Amino acid sequence: MLARGLVLFGVGIGTVASAQPTPMPKVPPAKSGPLVGATEVQKLTAPAGFIDDAIAFDDQRLAYVVADASAKAELHVTTPNQPEIVIDLAPVTLHPIALRLMGPRILVVGTTEDGKQNAALLELTAISKTKPPGTIVYKLGPATHITVITRDGKPRIAVHNATALASGTRHEVELDALETGKRVAAGRAVEVDSVQTSKQLDLKINHWADGMTRAFGIKGGEWDKKENQRSPDVEATYDLITGKFSDRHPIQDLFEQRKRFQTLADAGGTLDFVRMAWDNQTVQAWRGGVAKSLELDQPISAYDPKSLQGVIAGDGTVWLALKVDPVNPDAVARKKADPEYLDIFKVGSDGKAVRKIRVPATGLRHRFGVIRDQIWVLERSSGFDRGGRTLAIYKPET
Repeated sequence: MLARGLVLFGVGIGTVASAQPTPMPKVPPAKSGPLVGATEVQKLTAPAGFIDDAIAFDDQRLAYVVADASAKAELHVTTPNQPEIVIDLAPVTLHPIALRLMGPRILVVGTTEDGKQNAALLELTAISKTKPPGTIVYKLGPATHITVITRDGKPRIAVHNATALASGTRHEVELDALETGKRVAAGRAVEVDSVQTSKQLDLKINHWADGMTRAFGIKGGEWDKKENQRSPDVEATYDLITGKFSDRHPIQDLFEQRKRFQTLADAGGTLDFVRMAWDNQTVQAWRGGVAKSLELDQPISAYDPKSLQGVIAGDGTVWLALKVDPVNPDAVARKKADPEYLDIFKVGSDGKAVRKIRVPATGLRHRFGVIRDQIWVLERSSGFDRGGRTLAIYKPET
């Protein structure tokens, strides 16, 4: 048996060697050219360390953080024609993950060394000699998640804590006032087993949203005494703040429901996001957990699907960014690499994504966002996924 196996192995090698595929043609590298379709309004560079990912804005101001990943985190707030405000965030967090400007104050959410989150509301201006800029108005946490959400038309802070139990996890949430940090509502605790099922609610949870205040999943059918049978399972949404189911509807298409739930389970606690379709041939914008396919005005095959980024602005406008793959199939076919750009698209109400900006991106990675009618682009540091070296603000030409 051993000898026979060795003979077959040798035959296999010979077959492969005699049928080698034609080598992939070499494509000479190409560098991207200048910025296209926009004007650079502002460019910020950290003199030391890096500009972190947490960025916020309002009608006039831009807030960002300069950090060094070890002992420094400085908040910078810029306003046209005014001195920049700089505040040491070390008393609050060394790793801010979210900022929210609130008039003369700013909310800072950060992570702790053990992976928890905390938050603090800070004064941006001096209140008195004993209360300089950076004075802490209130603190929240540590918690598993701290998220600013809109609830009943008002901005609130959702504070979520997950506690490990012998048989699963206990989820608890509360809502706090954004202005004061005081609790305005306490949610109902939900306990789930190892497969995310709450026996008390008869609900198998698939995903969460609104700062973990709403749980979405499959609820077991009700017992019908007249029919003497159990009704079919339904999709259901449980509101942890009210302690009630806010939505139940039948499952019309089991295959569609399973694919949709798989996507939403991977969405990180949000119902609004942008992603590639299963075949990597279409970009989808998801709003409220429902997908809509987008039509790009450029060939999707020219881009690296893994580079897709999406932003859904406060007014519902969808923006997306894709990086050109220099050796995409068309470039390989003509034996000439495409220049590397980060292409940024704006999606219209008709679902058509029109390219607005081309940012030079040879050998670079970027993160982008939207500031009203402008775009910010953070150039990533090589080999480091937190923050970047420069933050540029662009205004599209059209």
